[in-house]
Amino acid sequence: MNSYKHSGAFGDLIYGLSVVKHLGPGKFYLHLDQMNWVGTFYYGYLPDQYHQGRLNQADYEFIRPLMEAQDYITEFLVLDNTAEITHNLDNFRPLFKKHNENYLDTYCTTFGIMDSELRNTIQNTAWLTVPEPLYVEGRDIAVNRSTRWVQPIPPFGYSRMKAKGWMDRAFFLGLPLEYDIFKQKTGWNIPYQPVSNMLEMAQYIKGAEQFIGNQSLGLALAVALNEPLIHVEQRVDMPLEINECYFPHNIKLHYF
Repeated sequence: MNSYKHSGAFGDLIYGLSVVKHLGPGKFYLHLDQMNWVGTFYYGYLPDQYHQGRLNQADYEFIRPLMEAQDYITEFLVLDNTAEITHNLDNFRPLFKKHNENYLDTYCTTFGIMDSELRNTIQNTAWLTVPEPLYVEGRDIAVNRSTRWVQPIPPFGYSRMKAKGWMDRAFFLGLPLEYDIFKQKTGWNIPYQPVSNMLEMAQYIKGAEQFIGNQSLGLALAVALNEPLIHVEQRVDMPLEINECYFPHNIKLHYF
């Protein structure tokens, strides 16, 4: 029986599940309270303020319903010193830090999955499932814009979407602070949809016709569900082709 472990963050973990589903069922362990160590060990500095001290017990409870809904996760547990790990998903980090490949390709390389056709199949097949979609009445575009990447709002992206009437169809998923900043920066006065766990967040994305967001947990869930059309706000601090969230073979993703 396989056994997997990951130290976070949420988005990294969700992308890693793509190879977990391919490699086969098993137990999955979350290594808690490692984010500060991950930052200093792999990158030489503490992670940004939004990741410092994260992947704690509360985070485990937040993600647990989603993990337990996946048929290839036999148990979702907190890592302890008795666990025997067959697949350490944190081994993707030495490859990932150089931005040679996107998240999904990097995980494939980590576990020796090099066939290009198989890699494309893994990337373009949903690896997350939810029991049923959730809907916001009168709204069919889910938005999640994290505050982790401090960058200007794309000058034409959101204004063009607003001109198409998308603001009147949209709702926001994420933290209250993210919601407030999004409204202030874009002028999009859209309703806020709270969720109690990550499964609910995924269910609302599943129920949407489209998803709009930057590099965020919401984007990771949308890509993993492979369901709505996805509009990605690309980072401005690096070329698109070396962006870890650039998936050129996924026809459902559009970048702005």
